[in-house]
Amino acid sequence: MALGDRKSSDIFNKNTGGSKDAKSIDTSKETEIKNKFDRGEHIEDAGMFENLAPALYAIQQLTEDIEELRRYITAEVGDGAQGPQGPAGPKGDKGDTGARGADGTTPTITDLNGSSLPTRSGSRGTLWNDRGTVKVS
Repeated sequence: MALGDRKSSDIFNKNTGGSKDAKSIDTSKETEIKNKFDRGEHIEDAGMFENLAPALYAIQQLTEDIEELRRYITAEVGDGAQGPQGPAGPKGDKGDTGARGADGTTPTITDLNGSSLPTRSGSRGTLWNDRGTVKVS
């Protein structure tokens, strides 16, 4: 499944020249904002914090969600995630005795036939037939 279109827009940008717009700030302004954040001024000022607290809470939740996605992608999808491979992976349609894949058990891509697969996604890591396209749950 492809990523959907981006819904959010930049809170500010560092555009200059002809591409500068109402949301453009320079590097010194960005540094000032960062320093105030690093010093915790958004929390120390009780009035400011009271007004910003709901938005800051939502941003904190988004940050935690993004970190969880980063952890999942790193651990499960990329950066060393292995999944089933070779002889230790799933066996071909004739099990250990069949001569299906290069190692005698694992089917090659030319052997995959979606006609015998279920037409709904199953448990994680299983193959299924989505209108003629073999997919992994």
